[in-house]
Amino acid sequence: MRLRSGGIPPTGSRAAIPHFPDPAWARGVPASSFCAVDLDALLQRAPAVPFAPGSGIPWDEPGFSQRMLREHLSQNHDRASRRFEIIDRQVAWIHQVLLDAKPGRILDLGCGPGLHASRLAELGHHCTGLDFSPASIAYAEARAAEAGSDCRYRLVDLREAELGTGFDAVLMLYGEFNTFAPPDARSLLQQMRSALADSGRILLELHFADYVRALGEEAPHWSAQAKGLFADRPHLVLRESHWHAEVAATTERYFVFQGDAQPSVHTQSTQAYADAEFEDMLHAAGLGVAGRYETLSGDPDADEELFGLVAEPLTGSTA
Repeated sequence: MRLRSGGIPPTGSRAAIPHFPDPAWARGVPASSFCAVDLDALLQRAPAVPFAPGSGIPWDEPGFSQRMLREHLSQNHDRASRRFEIIDRQVAWIHQVLLDAKPGRILDLGCGPGLHASRLAELGHHCTGLDFSPASIAYAEARAAEAGSDCRYRLVDLREAELGTGFDAVLMLYGEFNTFAPPDARSLLQQMRSALADSGRILLELHFADYVRALGEEAPHWSAQAKGLFADRPHLVLRESHWHAEVAATTERYFVFQGDAQPSVHTQSTQAYADAEFEDMLHAAGLGVAGRYETLSGDPDADEELFGLVAEPLTGSTA
């Protein structure tokens, strides 16, 4: 899962934190709700370190998870999940191009509230979705029960998950792969390979390296919100980003101020990959590139910072 920057259209992650640049008074936040900003917390902050343990986004925290679900389901932006009209077009592409319009077993990694999996199930596919957000998984399970669909969901950290075997397609969409530290990403590729049936394919939606760098070179910005992703009461969010050229990664750091308390700090890291580097990672996992696609929705403008990559087992490789 991924928070998407408001400065550049949806990242992610699946992709980004909704960003409201308007000042507080323009959003109806009374002046009495302003919080005290602890400047020492900002001036004395340590440099951000990509993928530092314990510094990430609290995906599995119940309150945050519920607020993130609200953003997933919003049709006003594409900053958590894409809007339904775009998802519908992507699902049609997956069904027709990736799976040749034949029913199959699909594993959706970082499935969120099951917006792709539920639609694929309606087309006759047997879907399993894994995600780390309890609210999203609960929503997806409830939707599957109501529809009587053949979708199964599991709440799990993908870095620790047993993926299973025999899948015709393994999906990881909306830049989610870029949010894993390189050692975890390599391990995930190996697990995906093991999860495939003999003729199965992996579909990754990856961020262009230039986009990841541009994300890290964005200027700092702030937003004051009556309620938002980080809190259900008035708060101030300061965001800074940094491009770490030595490791080709971007960090985005969010300082969230509420009342007089010390700010909570959340960091998201995004890894950039050169084409040759990524192909080497695939080969090490027993995979090769079967196709590269400018868009999965038929709208290059909607997917401008992402591209689709289909991988399949190399001849002679074993799971």
